[in-house]
Amino acid sequence: MAKLGRIHVMIAQEMVARRVSVRRVAAQLDVDESTLRYRLGRPLDAPDGRAARPTALAGWDERVDAVLARFDDARVVRDGTGRCEAQQLHAILEREHGFAGSYQAVRRYLKRRFPAAPIQAVRRVETAPGVQAQHDWFDFEARVAGERLALHGLIGTLSHCRASFVWVSATMTQLAWQTGHLALFQRYEGVPLWIRIDNLRTGVASGAGPTAVINPAFQTFAASCGFAVDPCRAARGSDKGKVERGVRTDRGVFADLFHAEWSSCEQLQMALDERTAWLHTQRQCPATGTTIAEALRAERPRLLPVPPVHEPFDCVVARRVSRDCLVSFEGRRYSVPFAWVGRSVEVRGTAAHVVVLAAGAEVARHARHTAARTVLVPAHYDGESTPTVRAPTPLGRRAALQLASLPAGFPSPASVHRPLSDYVALVDTMVNARGASLSTSMGMSSSMRTPT
Repeated sequence: MAKLGRIHVMIAQEMVARRVSVRRVAAQLDVDESTLRYRLGRPLDAPDGRAARPTALAGWDERVDAVLARFDDARVVRDGTGRCEAQQLHAILEREHGFAGSYQAVRRYLKRRFPAAPIQAVRRVETAPGVQAQHDWFDFEARVAGERLALHGLIGTLSHCRASFVWVSATMTQLAWQTGHLALFQRYEGVPLWIRIDNLRTGVASGAGPTAVINPAFQTFAASCGFAVDPCRAARGSDKGKVERGVRTDRGVFADLFHAEWSSCEQLQMALDERTAWLHTQRQCPATGTTIAEALRAERPRLLPVPPVHEPFDCVVARRVSRDCLVSFEGRRYSVPFAWVGRSVEVRGTAAHVVVLAAGAEVARHARHTAARTVLVPAHYDGESTPTVRAPTPLGRRAALQLASLPAGFPSPASVHRPLSDYVALVDTMVNARGASLSTSMGMSSSMRTPT
């Protein structure tokens, strides 16, 4: 029921004077009938006698102050930063001082004794075109392929024109976080200078606000795309109020899509994009007074170009290349061209590959999560020496044969019945034959060069 205020009493008096029953007036005002009769029977400006009654905490000021001081409550402690809630105060007074009053009595006591806290004003900020976008996750359920799935939507809002887009994902991993950003940039048709995000772990490794430590993988992703990360302060949803409002309103705008039947998430994504495009033609941009669609077209030239090719990654580390041309990553060792021995390289873990970058370019790529613990590419050990690194010793003839596929004449492993010495002799015979052939050809070339 509604609270009966002075204006309600004045309306009720006027309606009763026009011969409307008190019961009907109470129903229309959504107040209790007995309360309305009591207020109509008293003079309008008569003081409320309940305010003069002694409270259950009369004479308890010192004990209450002691409990509040224990919590560093700013109401009794100079420069205090804490606050003791009425429920906590009531429980302590009951347990330690035998207080027999109610919780509501404690609430009324605090309200009478201490003035209300000052209202916190909120600064309203309007950014210039192309400067900022605000991104955040929200959860929803949708029926896909006959199954009710818990999905996640990454919503992005350009702060100037208020253009808002939603990208659907089944996960909230680092790969999904980066892929979603790229999907939003493609819908913006550009990249803003700053992206304001919440303090989720895929974006912020520790801290919050200006002192936050950005997740290394996301920091590298941001640098490659050309934007800066702007985390919100802790527990300050108003720092990204434009996207927060989008989360509240779009849940209702897209509610029918979330309850419909879809054959795939891609079909749902297409429907969300179509609905978004229509909404941009219906909604007004507060900063320009035009539709959001018109404001978005005007803002797009101010955005940075979308990176032409980018592969999302969920892990990025710096590793030093060992003397055997290997870097360690996720419990495995991967080969790198020998020219980078002794230098630090960047190792990224993508969805399917381990990518090694150096000097801003990719120098090696391997399959990720293989059963092998050491993954080698023989070509990484070939080439000419550099001023700082000598090339590895070239492979000998026997080593080359052993690393190459078995030549014709070698039996299959299933038909081996001879001792190992026979195979050693066979290899030696093949090597000697190849050496003799090489010597003969060299001799012939030498005789051709001998003057007559």
